[in-house]
Amino acid sequence: MKPLCSPHRRGSAAGFSLIEMLIVVMIMIIVLGLIVPAVNGIGRSSALTTGGNTVVDLVNLAREDAMTKNTMTALVVLGNQGTDNDYRALTVLEFDPVAGWSQIREWEILPTGIVIDSNDKTVNCSFLSNSPNPFPFLSLGELSNPPVKYQGQQLSNNVSAYAARIFMPNGALQNPEQAAQLRMVEGFFQGNRTVYTNHDGQNLATNYYDVAILGMTGTTKVNRP
Repeated sequence: MKPLCSPHRRGSAAGFSLIEMLIVVMIMIIVLGLIVPAVNGIGRSSALTTGGNTVVDLVNLAREDAMTKNTMTALVVLGNQGTDNDYRALTVLEFDPVAGWSQIREWEILPTGIVIDSNDKTVNCSFLSNSPNPFPFLSLGELSNPPVKYQGQQLSNNVSAYAARIFMPNGALQNPEQAAQLRMVEGFFQGNRTVYTNHDGQNLATNYYDVAILGMTGTTKVNRP
């Protein structure tokens, strides 16, 4: 009769050697190294979509408010103010013939890691360069220009303090012939410029969310790469 294997021999056959365990650990490290960047990239892309959708919603709010109340409204972007929310905070103002301009929406902050691209204000972010200065109809009472406050402080009239585009009662933009596009990118504002966290070899943003406001209608057109 064939002798049975001893318990010691059965344990050795069923276990893993130290080399095998090290190989498994190395494989797991390699797999995690591939998965984590992909997951982070998905998270940033999701945040970019959320930020872009927020801007679209604010444009629609400003336009609809102007048409519903037969007045002027303004979509405002916070500019270079030395805060963590520079080029990340937006709000909506409304004009009243008696009270003047007032803020009707809390400041909306784009998700962490998402910022409005201030590097190209001519094309990609023409909204920033075609801002009205000064605001119209500020001769009422004690109104000051601009009628924009952030964290309780009146913004200066400096061209970099804020940017705004005004919606007219018919839903169109004031000065509709002037382009009004906002580009959201993955990055942050530092040293008077936007620093991209996702860029190509020429330091151009590879992932972005463009919101163009059509001047004659005030409606939006979205572009994603």
